[in-house]
Parts: sequence; C-alpha cells; structure tokens
Amino acid sequence: MRAFAAELEKQGVVVFEPNFKEPLPEYFKADSENITQIIFKGLTLEHFDWIRKADVCFVYNQDDYVGTSVTMEMAYASALSKPIYALNSKTGDPCRDTLIDKVASTHQELLKLL
Repeated sequence: MRAFAAELEKQGVVVFEPNFKEPLPEYFKADSENITQIIFKGLTLEHFDWIRKADVCFVYNQDDYVGTSVTMEMAYASALSKPIYALNSKTGDPCRDTLIDKVASTHQELLKLL
C-alpha cells in the first residue's frame, strides 16, 4: 500500500493514508478502556476528515478484503457523494462491492481516473 501511495505522490497527488510507521492493531488496549476508546475514536475521525477533504476515496482491497474500518470509510465517502475507487472489484461483501465506482489495479490506472 505504501509503495502504491508513493507512486501517486511522485505524480503530485496528495494522498491521505494511515500511519504505516507505528500502526495500532485492532486489538490494542491502553491501560484504560477510556483512553483506548479516545485513541480509536480519534483515528476514526481523522480518517473521516481526510475523506471529507479528498476528491475521491481509494480502497486498497488487496486479496479482495476490507475490514470494519474501511467499511465505515466507504459508507462515509458514499454519504458525501465521493467517488469510490478500489484496487479490486470485490471486498468480501456484496453490499460493499456495490459502493465501488471504478477499479484501478495499478497506480497508473488510478492516475487516469483522477
């Protein structure tokens, strides 16, 4: 995913992407349940902010899979009438699949769509 984004950035595309340096696993727990909730809410709202600012939402669904967070992000992008492009046409759920407007399997294909 990082290499894909880097290629887009080389072409001048502004890419909002997850933090790959120190990602938090979904099972992460801080010393306090409250702090854990605050951290994950902050991460979720940060991604929603990026989607709101973006022209399109691109789903990197390698191996035809996305998780819960990406499902929420796709729904948010759809609610904002943002086009949703994806690496593959399948996400593991036919309801999610219907939200994909275009497929771009390479960064070059995505650049043409942009």
